[in-house]
Amino acid sequence: MDESSKQKMSFTSVPKDNQALTADIQDFIQKQRNPDVSLESGTDQSGKARAELEVLLERLYLHICKFGGYEGSAATPDKKILAAWQSFLGPISALTGIESHGYMIAARMTLYLTQAFRQNGQLPRTLPMSASSSKPIALRCNFLISLDDRLLSCLAHIWSQSDKREMFTWVFTDYPVHVCGCRHGGTCQDFVSPGKTVMEFHEQRKRDHIKAACITDPSNLTPENGVRPRWRWTRTEGDTAHYPRHPDSSRAGYDESTDRERMLMWQEIGSDGPIRESYYYTLEDEDTGETHGRDRAALRRSRQFILDARKLAECNIARDSRGVAQVEMAKRSLPAELQTEVFEYLDEIRDHPYLGGLDLSAIYRPFPDISKKCSHCTGRANNSAEKMAKSTCPLNSITIWSLPMRVFHTFHQLNGGKWQLCSQIDCTGHHSDASWRLRNGVTLEDYLNSIIRIRCGPDLTITDIGLGPLDPVQLPTQAEDRARERRLFSGQWDDYEAQDRRDEARWTGIAGLVSVMMHNKTLIGLHNSGRATTDPSWLFGRTRQDEARAGSALASGHVHCEYC
Repeated sequence: MDESSKQKMSFTSVPKDNQALTADIQDFIQKQRNPDVSLESGTDQSGKARAELEVLLERLYLHICKFGGYEGSAATPDKKILAAWQSFLGPISALTGIESHGYMIAARMTLYLTQAFRQNGQLPRTLPMSASSSKPIALRCNFLISLDDRLLSCLAHIWSQSDKREMFTWVFTDYPVHVCGCRHGGTCQDFVSPGKTVMEFHEQRKRDHIKAACITDPSNLTPENGVRPRWRWTRTEGDTAHYPRHPDSSRAGYDESTDRERMLMWQEIGSDGPIRESYYYTLEDEDTGETHGRDRAALRRSRQFILDARKLAECNIARDSRGVAQVEMAKRSLPAELQTEVFEYLDEIRDHPYLGGLDLSAIYRPFPDISKKCSHCTGRANNSAEKMAKSTCPLNSITIWSLPMRVFHTFHQLNGGKWQLCSQIDCTGHHSDASWRLRNGVTLEDYLNSIIRIRCGPDLTITDIGLGPLDPVQLPTQAEDRARERRLFSGQWDDYEAQDRRDEARWTGIAGLVSVMMHNKTLIGLHNSGRATTDPSWLFGRTRQDEARAGSALASGHVHCEYC
């Protein structure tokens, strides 16, 4: 047992423990780079190294779990609590230096850390609905961004190393940080083997969780080792037996139509894990007592990166299959007619009109760092160039990630307090003059098209890549319009894959991305006698406040059009 585990946990001790663990991981990595120094001749070097690494991973995992269950003092400042959480990124970042699969290991530990943070109650979850809550909410959101960026950097590296064929199925699974899931009104006793106690059942679950957390090779990310995709149990028709809710059940449905005890009809065992989860908090109106639930996607950009990567990987794998088939048929001199029939059984290759021309690892950059003071903006601004540089500093700007465009949009604040879009892609700030503004006559559509042409070639437009308006936008009757709305934007809440498609459809609505950005709302229905709109979902900023300011800034420059 390491010394840190003997000490009482506190918000002060956690960063120190993580610093020590980071040093131990770095020492381990250094020893592996100098095997003659670290290992005796004649020993199983790979086995010994793996065992040492598993010990380090167990320490980190158990530290995350323990801190996830630690409540601390309610009087502890938010900054101190979040600094303790932030310190876990030290050992996680160090793991990326491990040869072969360090980025996979670090990615999985980031997912465990995200799950622990989401479920922990150290930070107040109910805040007043007032300006005083802006800063504490921003602190929470900024840490979520740190988690997302850490995971994203790992995924991007894995994607590049996989020759763009990684599907990341291991990300979409449970990352448990608590031994027992008995939070459904059921009991673990229902699942204890004969002759065993609940305590023994919990101890076995803990061992299983540790085993899964300490996996060091992607080939071992299997159900046998505790890495399982979610699956659905459904009661057979006519079956009236009693079934308890599984300790790992994430969702369930009951029949409560009779006076008898409610009957479990279905349940999902496991989940997609934190990659689909959100951080929840509540705003309370202190005058009326009314509460308003809020949520923030925990790993939004990482999830979108994986969904994008899968689209490309599916095409690449389909090409591989066709290539293998072509080689094998050529060896056997099959007639052209038979070759055509064989190809008809293979998946059709449909390149994405936009993603196909992008290097995902390069464009999914981290949010600009706002954790430190700007060294560029020291001293007083003495002239117009210095004043402009200071006002366009990244720390004074708003950065918004466009989910459909896969690019950062930057907004700078003018003297009057108004926010305005910067014309520079991936702006680094500190402009010396006003050349960053969109030139007169350059529309928002022109700006977006310029990004597409830089990335994909001179002939493509926003409509060509599937982000333009539908044709037609307006339908003759309400019935036709409602049918289209249901097809594109509605569906079953428990169908995650369909939900992903609906999310992407809502980026543009029926009038296209430019319209959504100009109106700060998404048009999802339009017929001769009415329309339907919803909140925009194309933008992802550090906070809701940043998103609101950016949306208002874009809409303020719009006068009137047929979709207003």
